[in-house]
Amino acid sequence: MRTRGTLAGLVIVVIVTGAVTPTGAVDASATDVTVLTETFVDETRASPASGFFPAVDIRTFVTTVAIPAGKPRPRPLVVLAHGQNGNPGKFTELIGAWAAAGYVVAAPLFPRSSDLTGGSVRDVVEQPADVSFVIDEMLRLAKTKGSPLRRRIDPKRIGVAGLSLGGWTTYGSAFHPCCLDRRVDAVILMSAIRGGFDGGEYDFRGLPALLVHGNADPFYSYSAETYPLLSAPKWFVTLPGVGHAEAFEDTPAPSDQVARDITTAFWDLYLLGERDAATRLVTLVDESGGQATLERELR
Repeated sequence: MRTRGTLAGLVIVVIVTGAVTPTGAVDASATDVTVLTETFVDETRASPASGFFPAVDIRTFVTTVAIPAGKPRPRPLVVLAHGQNGNPGKFTELIGAWAAAGYVVAAPLFPRSSDLTGGSVRDVVEQPADVSFVIDEMLRLAKTKGSPLRRRIDPKRIGVAGLSLGGWTTYGSAFHPCCLDRRVDAVILMSAIRGGFDGGEYDFRGLPALLVHGNADPFYSYSAETYPLLSAPKWFVTLPGVGHAEAFEDTPAPSDQVARDITTAFWDLYLLGERDAATRLVTLVDESGGQATLERELR
């Protein structure tokens, strides 16, 4: 373990092997992944009061960062947005799977919507900008001498994924003029809620998108109604009989593995450019034993 701290940048790094939660627990199943905890501070935007948390003039992101093992080289970056009352520590298996497959994964703890910071839904309007700030900071560290992320990130291959309220965040980052981040190359929307933002309407441009949603979730209609609005290439995977979060968070569920494999294949297709990943994704659904069904439109 190594710890590094700087007062000027307010950056704290803890390096371990395995997957780490905000409280420091390690998932030993991901031993081929190095995990860092980075704390990023945005001094230009405030965090409102929420629950027992007072308003403050900054926004702070304790961010779990997972890096593939092996020789350092630029890898695609994926930012994972948790849902309301979630936190990165609930996604150690998914984060570990993506990192083991070759992706640098950054999962920020949002300042007000997590179960550790107040659980506010209203702060979602700030979260697309939070995602962009985390991307900024990750790319900065990739250029910083002495950083464990130096030369580890390919700035031209960036994906964003979000669960539930994090899906709402992802819709903003990918498709809304209020907060569009044109560096994003592909998105995964997991049990995503699609709400509005000030400053215009959604423009569902041709950004590759994968929707994954269990049809036992009361919010399934959000994905079913959004899929026709998206431009190709688009994929919609339904998980029959599955609820809201169990396929994506660490809670054991029969659909865990198929969700990890399908999302990884999507990243492989659109961030790595592996053409055979499209066939692999279809095969994963076909051979899932009824755990998944698929709609897609590629052109």
